[in-house]
Formats: sequence, C-alpha cells, structure tokens
Amino acid sequence: MPGRRDSPFRSDKQLTPIDIAWDLERPVPPDTELLLRRADSLLQAYWDAWHRKPIEQYVACDFRDVWRALATVRELQLAQGNLFLEWGCGFGIVTAMANQLGWGAIGIEAEPFLVSEARTFLAAEGIKAEIWQGNFLPSGSERLARHQSHHASLFHQVPSAYSQHDMQLDDFAFVFAYPWPGEDGFLKDVFREYAAPGALLLVFRGPYELELYRKTN
Repeated sequence: MPGRRDSPFRSDKQLTPIDIAWDLERPVPPDTELLLRRADSLLQAYWDAWHRKPIEQYVACDFRDVWRALATVRELQLAQGNLFLEWGCGFGIVTAMANQLGWGAIGIEAEPFLVSEARTFLAAEGIKAEIWQGNFLPSGSERLARHQSHHASLFHQVPSAYSQHDMQLDDFAFVFAYPWPGEDGFLKDVFREYAAPGALLLVFRGPYELELYRKTN
C-alpha cells in the first residue's frame, strides 16, 4: 500500500508505513453510494460553472477508493482514537464518508466558497461533521518547507484553524490528505512533527494508490 519516500527534513520522529490491502472491487454500501452520487452531481455542477468561481487548487480524489481505505482502517481498528481530520476538505466529501463510518469527523478548508459549499452539502445529507475555515497547517510548520514556492498548501494566507477551536493537530487520531504534486514530503514532515504518537496518516496519491502511515516515537 505505501511507497515510502525519503524526506529532507531530519527528525527523530518516524512515520511507519502500514501495509494493508483492501478489495479494490468492494462495492460501496447503498447509503454511501447515494451520498457519492449526490456529491458527483455537486461536483459536475461546479465544473460546469467553473469559470464563474475558478479555484485553481481544487482537484477531487477518487472518493470510492478512499472509502475502501477508510472502511478497512475502521474494520481493522487501526486508529487509536475516534477523531478524524481531512486536510483541505474541499466540498467535505471525505469528511462526510468518515462520519458515516463512525468517526467524529472534521474538515479544514481555506477557501470561503468551498467552506460554504461543504457545510451546505453536509447539512443537506444530515451528516454530523464539522467544517472549519482556515489553514490546516499548524502555526509555525512553514519552517519545514524547503522549496516553499512548490507547495500549494503554503499559498493560503489565512490563520491556522486549530487555535480558533481550542484544538491542535495532536488531538486527532486519523488524518487524510491529498497532496498537491510535489508536496507530499512536506505534509508528511508536518504530520511527523505535530501529530500525536500513534496517529494515522492516509495519503491519496492517485487512482488505486493510497499510502497509510503511523507516527511512532
């Protein structure tokens, strides 16, 4: 499952890959499939009108693949807690699926338009999850970036979302990220430095390619 890559940031904190398999043909349950069909319609409507509200940094992941990974983590009881966080949640779809699977789910998004759309979508679907507006990067984590101009997550000039809710990254047991090309090492460094020992990081890298890590030490 993971394809581990070396990072230029040196730390005594480690990310250990967790090699689990899931059924790539596993059908999504009816309630989640219905949610995803509505999400597909929402995204199609957005792309059809993209010129009216262009957001250069929004790209959707393969939600059904992500659901299979989330469901496997849940069934194997790998998370050492029940708080789930989505970094850069967009329309809140992965956050919604995590909530359906039983996690206390929160998504962080910097773009006000996407925050509004995500909150509206969750409310319409009856999903009891939260969407926070702000930066998903902990304050001070920018220092871990070596080539800042290459990291889309550093372009958001908004305050970190955690302190606004009296929480920190290490309060979460499970984090999901879909890195912009070239920034996966940076996000892993941030997780390695700020997440709680034992926390999980699920990284979507492309169709059929997800990586799962646990922070150790």
